[in-house]
Order: sequence, then C-alpha cells, then structure tokens
Amino acid sequence: MLLQILGSFLAVVAFCFILNTPRRHILFAGLTGAAGWALYLVLGSRGLNTGVATFFSGCLVSLCGQLLARVLKTPVTIFVIPGILPLVPGAGMYHIVDSMLRSDSMTSYYVTQTLVAAGMIAMSIIVMDGLFRLFFKNHIYKGDSYVDR
Repeated sequence: MLLQILGSFLAVVAFCFILNTPRRHILFAGLTGAAGWALYLVLGSRGLNTGVATFFSGCLVSLCGQLLARVLKTPVTIFVIPGILPLVPGAGMYHIVDSMLRSDSMTSYYVTQTLVAAGMIAMSIIVMDGLFRLFFKNHIYKGDSYVDR
C-alpha cells in the first residue's frame, strides 16, 4: 500500500511537469494526489464500492486543492487537475477496449464501472466547489485576511 501511495505521488509530480505547474506548487500537488489515492485504498480495503471510494477520494483531493489554493493564493486547478490523476479510471478504459476487441459479454460492465468512476470524480469536485462557494459567499479577501461584507 505504501508503495502505491509513493507511486501515485511520483505520477502526480511527473504529470505536473507535463502541465507546466509552477515548481513551488509541485510538492503540494503531489501530496494532494497521494492523499486522495491513500484514502481510495483505505476505503477499498474496507469493502466500500469503487464509486463511493472514488467520490470520497475526489472530495479529499478537491478539499486539499481548495485549501491550498487559498493558503498559497493560486488557482484551485493547479492542485485539483494533477491530484485527480490517480483516480482516473484508465484500467477501466483499457478493459473496455480489450473486451470490445474480444467480443465478450463484459463490455457493458466495464463501460458502466468506468462511467461511474468518472462521474464520481466530477461530482466530488462540483460538491466541494459548491460547499466552498457557499462558505466563502459573504467573505471578501482584503490584504492578508478575509473580512465580512
């Protein structure tokens, strides 16, 4: 499990170089992705459904991204886009193509599982963004702190 978390950290860091993420934020983005994958592994080992584990892991990635964006005064996407990389259902997409090429009956199962995982990632980001917009609705940023309107 520790090796998978380290691998997800390194994958996110490498992806940050492809996305031209500012160097001072690469470590934080890597930690965000590693935290999301660690939660996914823990929830999966506890017997939760893949969709539920993906949703909560995506919420953690989005929460970390929102908090880091406010602390470091950067856009949220710098942390969220690379951070969700370990959660993207790439193996599911591979299984879809493989199943289609072999013409077996599992294609619809793989399509459903992949779409559920992708939908849960999108939903988790939307939910956390909505919660942060609701919470910070009556606050504006002045100088070094938030003040009420």
